[in-house]
Amino acid sequence: MNMTLQDIINWFGNHPKLILNYFIGFIIVSLLGLLFFKPQHFKNPLKYFYSIIVYGVAIPGLLSVVLLIYGFFFLRLNLLNVDVLSYFTPIIGCIITLIIVNKTIPMRLIPGFKNLTGLFVMILITFFITYMIQKMFFGVIFIGSFIHLLLLFLGLLIILKLAWNRFVK
Repeated sequence: MNMTLQDIINWFGNHPKLILNYFIGFIIVSLLGLLFFKPQHFKNPLKYFYSIIVYGVAIPGLLSVVLLIYGFFFLRLNLLNVDVLSYFTPIIGCIITLIIVNKTIPMRLIPGFKNLTGLFVMILITFFITYMIQKMFFGVIFIGSFIHLLLLFLGLLIILKLAWNRFVK
């Protein structure tokens, strides 16, 4: 039996306590950090702990944003028909946790946060370019299947990453 991404989303939709407990746990931990830690206490073990918190909420939040954008723009998905817990809880939990963490400590002090921000920007730019190319209908490229569109997306992502590295250096 093959499991698809939609099966995983449906499984999480059928087990909402997992999603809620996951994000509520991160929010509670970040609130405790806001109460007990000050910027002068922010040393190495605590930096990595906050890095785990940031990545723990940002990766599911980013995945949820990507799935929503893909479903809305490419599949013409009706947002009224999507599972609120599976699609919107990661985004809301991510935003709340990142706001709390940012009030505790500046994000620039968290290891790897620049890379995470760069990843957000690169994915959004690549989605925009892929969407524009799809809307322009290049018959030779898009007569193919979804795999061709995915390969185009990945190619654009790699090209933009290389261009960004040259631009930053």
